[in-house]
Amino acid sequence: MIFAGGVPLRGSNGNVVGGVGVSGGTGDQDQAVAEAAGAAF
Repeated sequence: MIFAGGVPLRGSNGNVVGGVGVSGGTGDQDQAVAEAAGAAF
């Protein structure tokens, strides 16, 4: 993790294909939302 609220999105082969960045809440809240988005991807 580079900063709270940012996570990379990885394709089926493990390569990074994008990312999700979230801000507006606390660092913990931003991270939780970003991780949920990444899991849904």
